[in-house]
Amino acid sequence: MLKIFKIGGKMAISKAVIVTLITTTLSFGKIDFVKFSDICDIQQSKSCKNIEIEIKVIQYLLKKKLNSSIEVNGKLDSETKRAIIALQIQENIPANGYIGKNTKEALNKLLYGHKLHDDIETTNSDLKRVKLANKTKSDTKEVDVKSIKTYREFINKVNLKKSYAIYKDPKLLQYASAKNSLLKVDISEQRLKLIVNGKVALDTPCTTGSKHKLEPNTRTYRDKRTPLGTFKIIEKIANKRSTIFGNIYRKGKLIYHGDRRKYRGSWRGVKFVGAPLKNWMRITSNGIGLHASNHIKRYPGSNGCIRIPPKVATTIFKKVKPGTKVKVVN
Repeated sequence: MLKIFKIGGKMAISKAVIVTLITTTLSFGKIDFVKFSDICDIQQSKSCKNIEIEIKVIQYLLKKKLNSSIEVNGKLDSETKRAIIALQIQENIPANGYIGKNTKEALNKLLYGHKLHDDIETTNSDLKRVKLANKTKSDTKEVDVKSIKTYREFINKVNLKKSYAIYKDPKLLQYASAKNSLLKVDISEQRLKLIVNGKVALDTPCTTGSKHKLEPNTRTYRDKRTPLGTFKIIEKIANKRSTIFGNIYRKGKLIYHGDRRKYRGSWRGVKFVGAPLKNWMRITSNGIGLHASNHIKRYPGSNGCIRIPPKVATTIFKKVKPGTKVKVVN
């Protein structure tokens, strides 16, 4: 029997129960994940409590049931998010890596083999939460260039590895061209710089390839790191769709998400819809490029491409041409 006490409005669990929960092989007792608190990026949403023991219980379940390599540490880290996304895709709910009511019911189903509730609200709390996460002030508003006089001042005021802030020098951007411009992607900072005549004209957060990317359908982690080196833009397409990654539908129902090359079902009567790659700028012949995305993280998380915020992608797309150099460093 799970012994849970309320202390000052917060949930507390005895040390003996914690040991039992984490060390036994899925003998959790009658746990109802729907009663757990929501779990998301608490820096972006005040509605999540992210109780450590609850996250540990969820991590242990995912580790055992999905053969995941996540660490049971009580933190919503990148590995835990990947495992959550794998479960969400499996249950055909919004795959955002956060845990709301629908994902909690999916956890119940994963543990017991069936749902515990039939009255799940049609309003999807996971979807609301990911929208909130993508619309934080730091993510949508650029640094006020009127108050920031120089790039040196910008880097002194901003934590480049954590901030979503964007720096622009409008005067320098006016002179940007394929001949005098260079794109520099720093994997360690997860930032991209547009350098014009040796000076930084634009500095933006970006997301590069993940070291261990979970393929939800094969449940295999693969190295998807963005290659290091000096490249050139070899293709520009304003409205491109991926020919590899996307969704497969049958009669309007999503049956597969991910790399179409790894789909093992029948292709008869199905439709593949490639993931949108707006403002596509290819840098390698094997499918690596820069493109606009609303899914910008402060850690490597893509399948190898370099994701940049939509407004920034529009600016860069206008300024560069085939032949513009792109340096990827670490």
